[in-house]
Order: sequence, then C-alpha cells, then structure tokens
Amino acid sequence: MILLFTSDHCAWCDVLKTMLEEESEELGLLESIYEVNVDRHHHIAEAFSILVVPSIVSGMHKISGVPSASDLRSFILQVNVGAHRGLKKHTSHSVLRDARKIQTAKGQEEEMIRST
Repeated sequence: MILLFTSDHCAWCDVLKTMLEEESEELGLLESIYEVNVDRHHHIAEAFSILVVPSIVSGMHKISGVPSASDLRSFILQVNVGAHRGLKKHTSHSVLRDARKIQTAKGQEEEMIRST
C-alpha cells in the first residue's frame, strides 16, 4: 500500500499522482494507492512526519517532493518486492493503528525528555 500525501493548494501533487498511477500501471503492479489530504487529515500526516507535499510513503520507504521517473520506479519496485517477500501487508486499519502507535511513542518520548 502506498500513501500519497497531498494538499488542496499543492500544484505538484496532481503531477506526482499522475506519475504514480502511470508508473504502477506500466509495471503491471496493482499496488493500492491511497490519497491523504493533509488539510483534512493533518493527524495522519503528523503521525508519518509529513512536512512537505507531495510525499509518498509505504512501510519504511518515503519520498518527499516530486521524484524523478527512475526514483519513483525504484520506490514502487522496492515496495512491491517487500510486499511479495511475505512481509506484513498493511490495510488502511493497520496503517492508522501504526500511526497511532507512532503518536503514542512520540508522546512518551517527549514526556521522558521533559522529566529529565
């Protein structure tokens, strides 16, 4: 699963969305792509530490800005290889659960820093 972080005022977001769809189709991959609007879902963007739109995230892989065609292809292939190696496939529910875990861990880390 690939998360595409966009914004209402982002001119480059549509460019990356089109590139991502075309590259996935060209590679014959049916990887799920979910668009997350950071204006409406800022809590999800915060959980994934998204500071720049457009950004794409899948597992531990992340690209911010508009990548070159070869970098995007590499990203998609890495994501697909990881998914086919039997790694945990993420559903939208598990991604949100992971995002909540990240937020909780960050909060605990900040508390530890404050208490020292």
